[in-house]
Amino acid sequence: MNFLLYLLQVHIALSLLFIVYKALSTRNTHFTARRILLLGILLFALVYPLFRLPGGVSDALPAELQITLPELQVKPDGSGDRPLSPYQFIAGVYGGVALLLGLRLAVRLLSIVGLRRHNPLRCLGSCRVVVCPEGTQPCSFFNWIFLPASALDNPTGWTTIVNHEQAHVRQMHSIDILLGESVAALCWINPLAWLLLKELRLNLEYLADRAALTDETEKRPYQYRLLELAGADRTPRSTLPFNHAFLKERIAMINCRRSSRWSLFRYLLALPLFGLLVVGSQSCQQSPAPEIANAQSMPPATTEVLPRTGTVHETSEPDPIYEVAEVMPEFPGGTQALFKFISENLKYPQNAIDGQIEGRVVVQFVVDKAGKVGNIQVVRSIDKMLDQAAIDVVRALPDWKPGMQDGQPVNVRYTLPVSFKLS
Repeated sequence: MNFLLYLLQVHIALSLLFIVYKALSTRNTHFTARRILLLGILLFALVYPLFRLPGGVSDALPAELQITLPELQVKPDGSGDRPLSPYQFIAGVYGGVALLLGLRLAVRLLSIVGLRRHNPLRCLGSCRVVVCPEGTQPCSFFNWIFLPASALDNPTGWTTIVNHEQAHVRQMHSIDILLGESVAALCWINPLAWLLLKELRLNLEYLADRAALTDETEKRPYQYRLLELAGADRTPRSTLPFNHAFLKERIAMINCRRSSRWSLFRYLLALPLFGLLVVGSQSCQQSPAPEIANAQSMPPATTEVLPRTGTVHETSEPDPIYEVAEVMPEFPGGTQALFKFISENLKYPQNAIDGQIEGRVVVQFVVDKAGKVGNIQVVRSIDKMLDQAAIDVVRALPDWKPGMQDGQPVNVRYTLPVSFKLS
């Protein structure tokens, strides 16, 4: 798939679904449902452009009614130096910035590993506590909890904070953060991708706050504890890169009244948009399949099954078109000679190479009872240039030995898939 087209579809999905998410989740306390929706948005945006619904004439016909030749793969010639195309320049710049952001994420991960290696480790239940220098901001990453030494010396005053970090570990929130950071790096040019990442982090804090507050009476002391931690002189954020306090929003949500269970159903309103994006993606992957025929074209046919071994399409002309005949047409020299002829004469269009266009074109043609190739049509289209390249090489095929049915020469239809692939 075209790289920029894939990115465009990812950006569209992230933007539209994030707007819907904000509309559905405003002042809503269904944090688990919000987490599921946010993760679904991230995963869906990455995957749906690659998903392809079955479509086209060749998919609609049963397999036993078609004679499909083995798929051919065409690649551009590697000879000659070509100037850098605008597409390649834009893709290179975009990919370069995304790579730098990916490296930045890797450095931040290494800083956490370094903090773990240079500080002692203690066990706290199933979690591992990294005892950091005094003043370190409490946070967690996978199964590690980073706490200052005073938290272990005075565990009573840190109970709710430790419960908060244990909730992060228990619910595996680090996976959400890494996925969100990766998608934001890939979609760095889209501000909504960064807002989605912020919303993802904030919702995880809401989930951990709820897990830490097992009793209504703990709310006020917990808020004071958060304010105390925020006002203290703490380690710079770069030391603990995945820690984000969101103090104001968290305190407001702690005091927010819980939403009713019936309001959960509002999230179902996002499902139609997921479906529309999948359907819209298909129009980007596959344009309508136009029928392109030469002078020997035959009119559209209706399907009928003949007795004995042949399946036939009746036309307005006296001669039917068979999908399977008793004796199939034969190319001069056999199938290997056919593929040799096509590979020698089928060229990858230069404009398609410059535009980074690739994909699978499926062409059907009829070998008539005189052995001539006709009724050429594209049943699965990717791009007009690639379609025309496939049509031209089929039109150039020499005469075949005709197929036979009941001892008489007949018209037989073939399907030829051609895969245009950039190396």
